[in-house]
Amino acid sequence: MNKNYIYVLILLGLFMVNGLISCSTEIEALEIVKPEEKSEQYYADLRAYKQRNDHEVFFGWFGGWNTDSPNMINFLRSVPDSVDIISIWSGTYNKEDIDFVQKVKGTRVTFTIFAHKIPKEFMGGEKHDQVTKEGIEAYAVALVDTMKKYGYQGIDLDYEPGYADPAGGPFTGPLVGPSYVYPNYKDNMEIFVKKLGEFIGPKSGTQNLLIIDGVPFDVKPELAEYFNYGVVQSYNSTSFYNLQGRFDSAAKRGWKPEQYIFAETFEGDRYINGGVSHKLREGGRVPSLIGMAHFLPEYEGKIATRKGGCGAYHMENDYYSTPNYRFIREAIQIMSQHK
Repeated sequence: MNKNYIYVLILLGLFMVNGLISCSTEIEALEIVKPEEKSEQYYADLRAYKQRNDHEVFFGWFGGWNTDSPNMINFLRSVPDSVDIISIWSGTYNKEDIDFVQKVKGTRVTFTIFAHKIPKEFMGGEKHDQVTKEGIEAYAVALVDTMKKYGYQGIDLDYEPGYADPAGGPFTGPLVGPSYVYPNYKDNMEIFVKKLGEFIGPKSGTQNLLIIDGVPFDVKPELAEYFNYGVVQSYNSTSFYNLQGRFDSAAKRGWKPEQYIFAETFEGDRYINGGVSHKLREGGRVPSLIGMAHFLPEYEGKIATRKGGCGAYHMENDYYSTPNYRFIREAIQIMSQHK
């Protein structure tokens, strides 16, 4: 064997032995990143702020609630502190999680139902196919009982007359129409809303919320005052003209600027850009959620000083933005400038 080759092998062996000897057998300590700790005073101030009704709110539908998941996107507590209202769209109930956001952060948590059909157990007749005032009111009371049982702070009615049902055809039911199937659907909705209004909403004397989303202005004009907020699904809104037109339809039917919330969809990957490109009244273009935050409707001949707020469908997807909830945080900061 070549002497130079033997010499190289010896050197390599020495390097390997030296490497083994110099390696530490101790496990290197990991630096655990802990959430920022906040004082009791911080949370007390946050709760006091959210109890006031003098500011624009951020409202979000939250999907996929699951505290068994290793991913914090599925936890209500991952939502920014400054979000005012979370409405549960889907997922699994967890008392510890909801208690934390309600009692510590002061965030109000509601749940969303489709306000279209009436369950059969509340329908009259031998075949349970007859709509009655008593049945509608009993259904409303049952919903309130469910709200109280699970500690929610209100109910959001998803109400979309005339829009397409994913199952096919228009949404159909005693509360939503269409009129050629249920000619008295608006009367039925009036009974339903007024009964709910005895327990939740601004006429109830409680802090529990009554919210309607989809097409809020389709209900009778005299019912607007029964709701804390109407949330319009202004998805993919490209300009303030679109938002103003939506509000004009509502204002004609008794809705006021401070009741109206404009919402964008973050379903799927639509959160990535904060919505679509949106033209501001002041000029320039921004992501549509940010445009909704900026927007102030014209009402009774002048620009309002505030609106109800803005929001997002599947708000939880903005968790994946960098930093997390980037667009929602920015929207809240913008709305805080409206007095």
